Amino acid sequence: MRERRILCVSFDRIVSENRSATLKEAGYYVTATTNVKEAVEWLTQEKFDAVIVGHRFPAEEKYVLAVESIEKSNTPVLLVCGAKPDSEIPATSRVYALEGSAGLLSALSALFPAEMGTRSQAA
Repeated sequence: MRERRILCVSFDRIVSENRSATLKEAGYYVTATTNVKEAVEWLTQEKFDAVIVGHRFPAEEKYVLAVESIEKSNTPVLLVCGAKPDSEIPATSRVYALEGSAGLLSALSALFPAEMGTRSQAA
């Protein structure tokens, strides 16, 4: 089984570090940034299995990242929201809205279900 690659885009460096640590502990390879423009550049250079975006970016930046993720590589986007799902992201089957970071691993297991048994044994 290959290691799943996650692009993690968070507004805050500390949130990015914490989210990345959680994902790495769960067995994912994580590339993290706090800059949407840099994230779009990563998407043109690398192949990712999912993009995780924090909710604190302006709507325009989240939209650009979602569109670029889908159009460039058909990569699913997981949007970590504050209190409610973000209605400013286009409703497509490849964009998922989550409430809080607690649902991240659950959402990733829904994207990659065959691997979860292997991941939990490795942890």
